[in-house]
Amino acid sequence: MTTAIAGMTIRRMAINAINLEESDAKTSGELFPIEKSSEIIDDFFRTHFLETRNGKNTKSCKFIDEDATVKTKIERFAENRTDDSLLKLSEELTENLFKIMKNSSSTSNGTFFVFEVYTGEEECIFLIKLDPKHGVQVDYEDLTVKVLENILPDSNDRVHKCAIIRYNKKDNIDTDLFVMDKQQKEGEPARFFIETFLQAEEILNDKIITRTVIKEAKDKITSLLPDVDKNLIYNSIDKVFSNGAHIELDKAINNVLKDHVPEDQPDRELYINNNANDFVTDYLTKYRDHQTSFTVERKDNVIVYKGDKDQLYFRFNKGITSMIGFSKDNGGNDVITIDKSLNFARTLK
Repeated sequence: MTTAIAGMTIRRMAINAINLEESDAKTSGELFPIEKSSEIIDDFFRTHFLETRNGKNTKSCKFIDEDATVKTKIERFAENRTDDSLLKLSEELTENLFKIMKNSSSTSNGTFFVFEVYTGEEECIFLIKLDPKHGVQVDYEDLTVKVLENILPDSNDRVHKCAIIRYNKKDNIDTDLFVMDKQQKEGEPARFFIETFLQAEEILNDKIITRTVIKEAKDKITSLLPDVDKNLIYNSIDKVFSNGAHIELDKAINNVLKDHVPEDQPDRELYINNNANDFVTDYLTKYRDHQTSFTVERKDNVIVYKGDKDQLYFRFNKGITSMIGFSKDNGGNDVITIDKSLNFARTLK
């Protein structure tokens, strides 16, 4: 795998245990032997890395200040990336999280994994807090992980918290880290995990993502389907991305394509799915701070048509959509039909 979207490579991994009934966390004195891990274990952590990057519970965040504890510890590791320095980082992060959880209302014990990963473009620290009683079996004596066949790949609901923290990001990228917390209600960030432990805050809002996604969808889908009237494509985009709708981007683009990909398209369903996936991949490559799950925030009570050079502007309220018709004549000219009950007439000012 060579990109942040397509996958990642685990370079090093340390396993730690958090039991809030104990006085201290249990931290690993040696790295987990990745070369001896099974394909199931590798796929499990790879899946959760990708979900943390573009899952429906992901938040794009930045550190609150330059002296944030997690940020400075990871920057120190980045200057000397040895086995010992990763173990030291793992120990410090685990002990810090343990103390914070001890002083919070949390009663959630678990296993805390610290990874050094490479995506082909970025180097990151990946953190996972996991319920060890489901999906992954951890030996607390030597802090090793064993495979539970037929359970591990289906244990998504037992992953409590994840964070991908960039430590060599480019200057034009605002996001320092991506955070996922499934224990919280959808859309409600974990105060102690994001704010207290990571000392971070969310940087994107739904309005910005909505505006960007709609622009990209219009450009990409009309380009993909040049024989389809772009006004019809815009109508579908407008319907799918209606104000207040909760969006998972791959499904949303899939739904727009289903409206317009011809029924006789070879392998139609595969074609739609592949193009929806390609859209998401290209989107996250172009907008590396964005996530793919959001609630649409836009003013969509008015529909606007205009000429290429703004010499013609036609606007109407969505409530009368059924009374306005658009078509083309044999010469390719646009024909607008307005229901006579609307009493359409010129105004003078």
